Formats: sequence, structure tokens, C-alpha cells
Amino acid sequence: MAAGRPTIIDVARDAGVSPATAGRVLGGYGTPSPELVRRVQDSARRLGYRANDVARSIVTGSTRVIGVVVSDIENPFFARAVNGISDRARAAGYEMLLVSTRMELARERSAVEALMAKRVDGMIVASASVSEGGHLRRVREAGVPLVLLDRRNDGAGAVDSVLLDNRAAAQRAVGHLLGLGHRAVAVVTSATPGDGPPSRRRKTAAEFPSSLRFKGYLDALDEAGVTCDPGWILRCDDADAACERVRDLLVTRPDVTAVFATTNVMTGGAFRAIMDGDRRCPEDISLMGFDDHEWSTLVRPQLSVVAQPAYDLGAAAGTVLLGRLAGPGSRSAPSETILQSSLIVRGSVAAPPP
Repeated sequence: MAAGRPTIIDVARDAGVSPATAGRVLGGYGTPSPELVRRVQDSARRLGYRANDVARSIVTGSTRVIGVVVSDIENPFFARAVNGISDRARAAGYEMLLVSTRMELARERSAVEALMAKRVDGMIVASASVSEGGHLRRVREAGVPLVLLDRRNDGAGAVDSVLLDNRAAAQRAVGHLLGLGHRAVAVVTSATPGDGPPSRRRKTAAEFPSSLRFKGYLDALDEAGVTCDPGWILRCDDADAACERVRDLLVTRPDVTAVFATTNVMTGGAFRAIMDGDRRCPEDISLMGFDDHEWSTLVRPQLSVVAQPAYDLGAAAGTVLLGRLAGPGSRSAPSETILQSSLIVRGSVAAPPP
């Protein structure tokens, strides 16, 4: 055997069979005798032979690998969703290749191309864009099943998607605050200015979860007959910025009695600002967050949140993709699965002060 990685020719020579026979045994096709199977497998183990998955996929048509692309694996939401995907995939005999793009579309395009080159059987993508989807459309046109996770992408064309009820969940959360008597409710959001009225009524184009949650906030105000004060809208992109904006709000807007944060990142920043300030929570100001992380019940007061079923979201995406991989009977029209979030009310929310 030559130095380096053993080849199928080395295995065949060691087992005393032809390379074609060794290939049939190691590839799992054909009808070699039990004795030949034993000899070839023993040689493969002894030599440390590892199959070339790409070469094998040319014969079998499958690598038994799915690709997963998410925008930020450091975000606990996506970490839980990926666990859901992984558990479904492994139970069905698939492995998973994971790429995190940090919300950079160029990285996403590169990741999708790399996964296609590795001949993954299918792909699940939480895209960095809701409109730029030519690379995703090419995946679909190549016949590779694709499922969009957590957001739609208009550029991808007609593909399966698994989403959360972001707009309705935000409306329920803010509606709860308004039902307690709050009339000046601030929102901490990364939504862009164009997401505000009147464009919030737009139904056809895909939108990021942050935009949908902001619109749910506006829907709740509309339903309660409350006019949105532009000073209530705190736009920011990270936890530090959220902390600074909420800290300023607590000083300059004593009329605001509740804050709604639309992501787990914004929730952390808002909570820090309130804890550092002079106004008590919930006696002087209530806080409603998004995502139910472990720290939500470790702090005092315990945090009221919209709890997203992130693990179930990933598991559902895995189930949809595996259904597409199941065979010819799975060629139905693209589906859209929407999972419901739940409202958990704890100690950080109360009626406004008199």
C-alpha cells in the first residue's frame, strides 16, 4: 500500500478480490456472498479505509447528509432550532453539515455553493435576506429539496417554509400590556423605518421576524385605539444599543410605563437598563421580552416573555425536508408550516402605577 490514505484498490488487494467487488461491498450494492463481504470489511477495517462519500453518492444518488445554514449560531434561538433539526436528521439516518453566516448574504451564497458541491441531499436555510434568493432558487432548480427556516425569501421561488407566528405573538404580548391599563408602551426593535405605518399593512412580500413583530406591536395599539408616539419606538441593532436607548427613555419619558422588546438580544439590553435605573420593575415600569431563556427565571423579577418553540421549529423543518427526501410520493406542492408561540406572564409585568 502506498503511503497516505488507503484506497479501494488497496482494500481489494488485501482481501484478494477485484476492485469492482470491493466497491460493491463497501458501497452496499450488488449481491456479493457473505464470505466476500466479511473479507472486504475486515480488510477495510484493518487498513483504516474510509469511503469517498462524494464518489459513493454518484453511484447511490445519496450522501445521507443535509446542509443547514443559519444566520447566527451564537444566538440561543438558532442553537435550539439546530438541535431540533439534528435530532430529526439522525433519527432518520442522516448527518448534518452546519454553516453560520453572521447575517452576511455573501457568506450565505458561498455556504450554499459549498454544500451543493458536497452533494448534500437537502438543505434548510435561515436566510440573511428576504428578497435576494437567486442562490436558493438554483438549489431548487437543481432538484435539491430546500426548506426555509424562520423567514420567507421572495427570491427563492416556491419552496417549503417553517415559520413562527411572529406578528400575532407580538400583538398578543402588547395586547396583554394594554389590557393591564398601560397606554404608553415603548418598543425596542431592529425593524427599519420603512416597516412602520402605513407599510405595515403590506401582505405579499416576505419580511424579517423583527419587522413582523413590530407590526404586531402596531396592530395591538390600533386595536386598543392608542395612537403610536414616535418617541416610543427605540430602533437599535444590539444589546448595548438597546440598553442605551432604554436608559435614555427612562429618564426622558416618565409617561412610558411599559417596554416591549422584540428579540432576546434586545430583551437583555432593556432588562439591564431597567435594573440600572431608578424606576422599579414592575411597580414603575413593566418589561415584556421575546424568547424564554434560562436567565429569564433566574433574575428578579422573573421575566415575562413570548416563548418561541425554537426546538420544535427546527424539528418541523427537519420533518418537512425528510418528507421531501422520502421518494417520488413526496412531490406535492410547497407547504408553509406556522408554529404558535406562547405568552408567559411572570413578575416583570404589572398594572401601571396610578
